[in-house]
Amino acid sequence: MAKDKMAKDQVFKGWVSDSECAAEGNKKCDNKEHVAKGAKLVLVNDADNKIWTVANPDSLAAHQGHHVQVKASADSDKGTITVQNVKMLK
Repeated sequence: MAKDKMAKDQVFKGWVSDSECAAEGNKKCDNKEHVAKGAKLVLVNDADNKIWTVANPDSLAAHQGHHVQVKASADSDKGTITVQNVKMLK
């Protein structure tokens, strides 16, 4: 992937969910079985409710169902983010 297609690191606040639940409007889903059965781990952005697929899901696997702030690089063409760090929010 060309580096010029990747955006600078950005800060996102949102809910860690899975692609099945997020598509149905449930951004707080913590059912890990969905991911085990093939759903993608996603972040539902607080600002615009955009659903970002997490390119490195291991970085957020322990946070499914949690409200978090992440620093990540985003690929808006693919709708993916690559998480560098994560912080729990209240």
